[in-house]
Amino acid sequence: MGCDRPFALVPIDSNRRKPSIVPVPGPLNRAGKAQLRKSLTLSQRESFASALMTGSFDQYVNAFAVFLGATSVQIGWLTALPQLLGGLFQLIAVWFGQWVHRHRLIFISAAVQSMALVLVALLAIPNLFDKPISTLLLALAVYHTCANLILPHWRAWMGQLVPDAMRGRFFGRRSRIAMLTSFLAFLGGGLLLTGSQSLGLTWLGFSALFSVAAFGRGASTVLLAKMHDSHEQPTLGERHSLAQSLRHLYQLWDDREFRRFSLFMAGMQCFVALSGPFFAIYLLRDLQFTYTQFTLSTGSSILVQFLMLPFWGKVCDRKGNRYVMAICASIIPALPVLWLFSDNYLYLISVQAMGGLAWSGFTLASSNYLYDQKPRHLHFASYSALHSSVGALAVCLGALAGGYIIHWLPADFSLAGIRVHIERPIAVIFILSSLMRLLIVLWYIPRAPELRVSERGRVRDLMIRVARFTPISGVVFDVVNRRRNDTD
Repeated sequence: MGCDRPFALVPIDSNRRKPSIVPVPGPLNRAGKAQLRKSLTLSQRESFASALMTGSFDQYVNAFAVFLGATSVQIGWLTALPQLLGGLFQLIAVWFGQWVHRHRLIFISAAVQSMALVLVALLAIPNLFDKPISTLLLALAVYHTCANLILPHWRAWMGQLVPDAMRGRFFGRRSRIAMLTSFLAFLGGGLLLTGSQSLGLTWLGFSALFSVAAFGRGASTVLLAKMHDSHEQPTLGERHSLAQSLRHLYQLWDDREFRRFSLFMAGMQCFVALSGPFFAIYLLRDLQFTYTQFTLSTGSSILVQFLMLPFWGKVCDRKGNRYVMAICASIIPALPVLWLFSDNYLYLISVQAMGGLAWSGFTLASSNYLYDQKPRHLHFASYSALHSSVGALAVCLGALAGGYIIHWLPADFSLAGIRVHIERPIAVIFILSSLMRLLIVLWYIPRAPELRVSERGRVRDLMIRVARFTPISGVVFDVVNRRRNDTD
């Protein structure tokens, strides 16, 4: 779980699809203004509660799996299956929202997520479950499925709820609350685990940490339930079948530039997943890091990503997204190999920082590149859902391949008559990950067109909020423009 992972940035879908589905808001009366103020206040509080969950759970899942004694193959499955299910459910989330009101769908999914977190917290208790890894896999599958059911509907809800005049102020404050809370919860988790480990009660530290995450999601669920949503369900005649929705997504794949870009990003995610899930094994099991060292190592990457976003936003505005994407993509292939040069802690911190620098620029530029590439007549929800699902499939394949390569690779073998000894099999997937990333970068970047779209506005004017941490994608953000757009 090192720095060698991107964070994903996804524009919030604030489109108004049809007047019959999302009415154009008019002037509010006194009661309407009071209701709006209440919902916006609750949303700010909800950002604190949900960030408490992300900071104390997502980035510690693989460390918990290592504590439970998971093998490389099992960690591969713990990453692959939940990501795959999450990507598939994002494809059908918008269609499903035609049948269940989005407000109800959001808070029910959040409630189910909190129950999944309670289950994970119970898993830390010794001898309570016969097959803790299988149960953890089930809990993570439920957790990621619910997260992806929530995501597109939350974007559309916030896009409709927040007035244009205060969008920048509202999302800016929400972002600061979420970023600070997530980061402090993440650092506090490392200290909690180190303290419990020193007492020989590591299981209690994990249980307490994940209980905090469950509490955060539970509080978030209550706040979401109290918020107002004026969304109207489409009539039966306006609803599309699942087959129609999937057919529409398939038609999007005919766009050559979109297809190339999605395959490039999927390839990058696949070869990041080849090594990414196993950094927890490398740091905690091979290098014998304490949980505090593990947290500070990962936290240095997260901190650099936060700090560098404004800088990369300015460069994207001046030089273009392709320029930034190309510069950062030239650094990314080297990151896994750099981990093999030294076990010195300060050296590894510097590698983490370099990874944070490269991934922050790459994922900001690539996210805006996807946003600019979308034809004006298409809604972003379907466009990004297809893109995300292709990436989820790639993550699944990469994580499984990495786990099985580590498992099957012999410690000693002969190569051209020379006896080879591999002290750490994980080093092989680090090297392989670097080589494959380099090939995918060399394939796409020279072919990538420069896109300059003025309607989006400046990159540095975008509002960013922390959505969650993931074992593969690191820090996951949502991005929202300061003004609504009819199609975005």
